[in-house]
Amino acid sequence: MDVAPPASTASVYVDDPGRAGFVEPVLLKRIVWLGLPVIIGMLTQTLINQTDAMFIGRLPEDQAVPGHAAMTPSLILLWAFGGFLSAISVGTQALTARRFGEGDALGAGKVLVNSTALAVVTSTLITIAAVLLVPVLFPLIHDDPNVQRIGISFCQIRFLGILPMVLTASVKSFYDGIGRTHVHMAVAITMNVANLLLCWLLVFGNAGAPALGVNGAAWAAVMASTIGASMMVVYALRPTDRKLFAAFRFKNLDLRVTSSIATLSIFSGFATVVVMSGFGLFMRIPAYIDTLENGGGGANAAAASEIITIMMVVFMTCIAFGTSTATLVSQSLGARKPELAARYGWQSVLLIVAVMSVLGVVVVAFPEELIRLFLPKDQRKIEHLKDAVVAIAVPSLRFCGFIAPIAAGALVLTQALYGAGESRFVAVAEFTLHFFCLVPLAFVFSVVMGLGLIGCWYATALYGMLLLSATGWRFWSGRWKRTIL
Repeated sequence: MDVAPPASTASVYVDDPGRAGFVEPVLLKRIVWLGLPVIIGMLTQTLINQTDAMFIGRLPEDQAVPGHAAMTPSLILLWAFGGFLSAISVGTQALTARRFGEGDALGAGKVLVNSTALAVVTSTLITIAAVLLVPVLFPLIHDDPNVQRIGISFCQIRFLGILPMVLTASVKSFYDGIGRTHVHMAVAITMNVANLLLCWLLVFGNAGAPALGVNGAAWAAVMASTIGASMMVVYALRPTDRKLFAAFRFKNLDLRVTSSIATLSIFSGFATVVVMSGFGLFMRIPAYIDTLENGGGGANAAAASEIITIMMVVFMTCIAFGTSTATLVSQSLGARKPELAARYGWQSVLLIVAVMSVLGVVVVAFPEELIRLFLPKDQRKIEHLKDAVVAIAVPSLRFCGFIAPIAAGALVLTQALYGAGESRFVAVAEFTLHFFCLVPLAFVFSVVMGLGLIGCWYATALYGMLLLSATGWRFWSGRWKRTIL
């Protein structure tokens, strides 16, 4: 039985004539309304990694320094595997929103059950493979034997959280697709509180718990992720949603639906692997600069890590509004309103460029203060390293503030294309630009031309402009309006 979209999403289908120049207030309000809970949820998710860094930084120096150094390679590997599988959210959200926009609640529920089944099966298999491969892959990212010793163990434990991570992404994307972005916000806040408490217990062995050191932070993250996944599943099993969507029925398992989810998601997964692989190679360049300049020391690598941490927090807004844009584009297509979908996409670009211009000014105006705020405690203790990191990072971070609006527009258009089912195009664009632009040009600018760390960010600026051009052209062409999901 098909049902009409509930009142909470009715505004998606209203063509409001009121506008001020290029601005359409009704559409912007809807984008912001869906995006704000995502921002809060993502900020709390980010805090999990910041919490790990905070507790690890308070360990004795012989554990804190290599433990902190091991975190970035571990996160790269975690997202290369877990991020690939978490791309299930792209197919799930696009199909859910399309069915919901059509008024087919039962069809949306069918997407949910097939998505969760796919998440459980693939995550179990990949987790086994990933744990076995860590000892081979980790040394490719970091050369220090002490960091490898701690990082391999830390990474293997974190990989046990792939299943709850992907299951959470599956259910979250269903609720994002129907416009209930607040669901994951509540779960993310709970996860962060749980992670904070578990780190306090397991890193230092408080309240009678075992003192596991660096590994304690990994176990805390895994347990917090499991709590979050359990909450998402329990929410989906509420009587009201079971009645409306009738999702968890054996007869709803359908290989055609599963195949559609996988087809839409796999290119996004490849894009994630490309991005993380490119990022891993990109992060090798600052370390190589350190070797060339003084035989090591790590100031350039530490500066690059700090810049990325700060800009990740800044770009949370882009990803959040990108999520709401993907939902609104797909719902509008489901309601057979492709022009409305296009208007949502361009209004999102307008909004995020304005927001990131403001945030970019803050970064440009206060780079040193931001760097010192985010500098890990173990680096603060080493005065010469701290001063070197700040001196190297300031001009690069200031440059990142200037180019932030460009990257923001590209990110939002990428998500809009995902919502329209154009994941193949995004994957090809990301592969081409990472391996034929970002990584080689970063090496040429920073090492061959001798520009140092800022050369890496010059390459990033060119990458961002090309990605914005590619995604902007694709969205403007309107070919996505004919994509059948």
